Order: sequence, then structure tokens, then C-alpha cells
Amino acid sequence: MEERNTVHIRMLGEFSIQWGDKRVSDADGRARKVWFLIEYLIANRQKSFSLEQLSEAVWSDSEDSDNPKNALKNLVYRARTLLKALSGEMEFIVYSNNSYSWNQAIPCAVDAEEFERLCAKGEEPGLDAGRRMQAYRRAVELYQGEFLPKSACLGWVVTKSAYYASLYSRAVEQAVRMLGESGRHSEVVEVCEMAVVQSPYEENIHYALLKALIATGQRRKAIAHYERLAEFFYESLGVTLSSEVRALYKEMTTGMEALEADMDSIEQDLRETDMPQHAFYCDYEIFRQMYRLQARSIARTGQSVHIALLTLRNLKGETPDANLIQSAMTQLRDVTLASLRKGDLVSVYSTNQLVLMLPMTTYENGQKVLRRILAAFAKKRRKYDCYVDTKLREITPSAY
Repeated sequence: MEERNTVHIRMLGEFSIQWGDKRVSDADGRARKVWFLIEYLIANRQKSFSLEQLSEAVWSDSEDSDNPKNALKNLVYRARTLLKALSGEMEFIVYSNNSYSWNQAIPCAVDAEEFERLCAKGEEPGLDAGRRMQAYRRAVELYQGEFLPKSACLGWVVTKSAYYASLYSRAVEQAVRMLGESGRHSEVVEVCEMAVVQSPYEENIHYALLKALIATGQRRKAIAHYERLAEFFYESLGVTLSSEVRALYKEMTTGMEALEADMDSIEQDLRETDMPQHAFYCDYEIFRQMYRLQARSIARTGQSVHIALLTLRNLKGETPDANLIQSAMTQLRDVTLASLRKGDLVSVYSTNQLVLMLPMTTYENGQKVLRRILAAFAKKRRKYDCYVDTKLREITPSAY
């Protein structure tokens, strides 16, 4: 009976209120300030607020009202009307002693409060490790996104959101550590796969995921994840992955177990699923291995292979600003891939540099290729206000 009368409120990842089979959500398209008011009262549901206090929480300093008291009363009326969709009998917002508050007599289960409770339980030093780990795991599962994402313009929401995000990072870190120490690597994979959805830029979570995938024998999945991650970091942030993560990738690719298989299965595994229409774009670690392979090969065959370095600079000859470099480098990469042959290689060398490998190419032909790339990028030069510096050099045969 108690559970049936409980109002369930979500504030992590979305805002919704559910009572029985009835539900209202901030996706319903109502005016944002109505939701601001409801959210603030719920987040502080043990307190009462005067009209002035609620006005400060709902309206920003830049917003003026000729009659703020009447404006807020109107907002309360609209909020109560909205909440009647849950129950026409219950009064969710009450008024007493010249103050408004959320009705404390109504039992509520708030995901943000439960998340905070679980995180605190995981930190209890007197609790056994198994129960602490269970609390952390439940906290990670409960966190479905940032606190009140559609109200992130409000100062109090920003503060709360940062607080919960910090608790979440700690819960993931502790859950992964404790599960790893117990040898429960498959569960580490589960936790990390949930966590990278909520915190895609936390490189330490990706690192833990890669380690756990290796520990559970999923090396190919780990390699595929790394390659998607490297491209995601470059395209989103314009940066390469840390040396620690790149070292793990090198370990994965050089330590592949030998598996017995017939030629058909090997060929199927090696074959690209989609025929590329441009040059091969790869991680720099793969590029380096291919360079060394080519250096060994040309010592025997005598074929000419050249590498080129493309450096993006602003009109002062310096590295472009961070707000420009990401989009400009993405455009440079795209025109470079489209200008090369399918057998050529392209990789990111630094935040403003691409490195190319051009097999079976003379120096003269290599220069033609670079001019073609520069001409294609020049069409975008006015937009990006920058240019590309190029260098071309023949690979020296390896002595090994």
C-alpha cells in the first residue's frame, strides 16, 4: 500500500513525476518556469520558501517583472494545475505562514536522493566490502544522466549537477577497483560500459574498460573500442589519447594470441566489411607499425615510399586557436582522404598535424598529391582563416 501511494520522481537524466500509472514530465512542452518552480520545491522539499526566495530561484537577475509577487502566484497556480494530472485530490504544493513548500505529507522516492544515499553507504568504513561494492554498483545503475539537464541554466542546478557528477565518478572508480580486486572482470566491463555512456570523456573509465576486456579474453572488442575512442577524442576534442592508453593499445596489438583457424576464416576476419572510397585512416600506432614494415620492405624491393607531414597554421604562422583547430583539422582530414588513393595511409600526429604515407610514389608525384590537397583545402581557407604547411620525404630503408 505504501509503495502504491509513493510518488516517484526522476531528476537524473530527465525530470518526471509518476504516481501509479500517471506521469508528467518536462518533455511535455510546458513553459520552463513552471518546471523550474516544481523542481526547486522538490529538490528542497524539507524547506518552506517566501515569495521573494522563490522569485530569486525561478527568475534570473536579468529578468524583471512589474509585479513579481503576482507573477509568482500565477506560476504556482499553473504548477498546481499541471500536477492535478497526477491526482486531483492531492495538493502537492502547499501554502502556510506566507511560505510555499512541497507537501511533506506525500511520500516521495527521489532518484537523486537515493543515489546520494547509496554513494554515502559505499563510503561507510564499518560496512563489509561486499555490501559497499553492492551500494556502489546500484548507485552507478541509478545515475541515468546529469541532474535536471533541461534546467542547467539555473545556478543552483549547476552546483547540484557538479556535485552529483563528482559522486558518480567516485562511485564508478570504487566499483571498478573493488570488482577488479575480486577478479570480477566481466562485471567491470558492465560497469564501465554503463559509465562511458554518462561520462564519454573520462579517459580513465575507458582505460579500465580496455583492461577488463583484455582480462575477459575480448581483445578484438578492446581493439575496436580503442579505435572508435581515438577517432571520437580527435573529432570531439581535437586531441589524441594519453600515452598510457596508447601503450595499452600497443600491448593489445603486439600480443595477439595465435588462434588456430582455416584460411577461409582468417580471410573473412581480415577482410574489410565495407569497401573504402578513400585512403586508409588509422591510429598513429598502426601508422608507425606500417612505416616500419615499409622500411623493411623497400630495403629488399627498392620501391619508393614517401611520407608527408601536413601542419595547420594560422595566418601568423602559429598553431590555430582551440576554437578553430577542431573544425579546421576535421576538414583537412576529409579533403586529404578524398585526395589520396585507397592504398595510402593517413593518421593524426598532433592536434594540428596529419602524417601521410604514399607507397609507390615518386617525389614529383608526391608533390602533385600535396598540391591537390592544398587546392582542395584552399576553398575552405577563408572560412577557417588558416593555411597548411607541407613537408615530403622518402622513407629510408631499414637496416633490419
